[in-house]
Amino acid sequence: MKVGLTPEIAYVIGMWSARKSTVGLGVYGMPHVREYFIKGVLDAGLMSSNKILISGKKAYFYHSGYKRFFVDVEKEMENRFRHKNAHSAAFVAGIFDAAGKVENDIPKFYGIGLDKMLLIERLGFRLVKEGKYHIPNPPRDFMEFIKPYSQALQSGNERDPRP
Repeated sequence: MKVGLTPEIAYVIGMWSARKSTVGLGVYGMPHVREYFIKGVLDAGLMSSNKILISGKKAYFYHSGYKRFFVDVEKEMENRFRHKNAHSAAFVAGIFDAAGKVENDIPKFYGIGLDKMLLIERLGFRLVKEGKYHIPNPPRDFMEFIKPYSQALQSGNERDPRP
């Protein structure tokens, strides 16, 4: 099976890499994170809706080919998403939708790994630690960068990403 990287698939991989579920290929977390993941999978055409499973705080599906592809993309993350383009914007939007929120027009990340922080900084957004959150600077430019791909920013969702 040959899979190519599109912005829609990059978004799903970004969500998956930030909030991996312990079973299958999916995410765990608040209901809106699961909804974004399911909508992203359906929009990318990765899986039909009847094959996506929801259990507790997890939304996932099984597919060994996609699993291999997602792992390969995550391993090559610093090379694939090193320039500001549609693929990197979609990937970072996926990370933001899974582990971020907007408070007073300021985007904040919580609980992302050092590799994802480094990727965001390489794209030109310096992360400033404020309490338990990391805030990308300049925040307005960051939000403009990910807005075309972020479901949270398109819907005006300002909920806390952690359960």
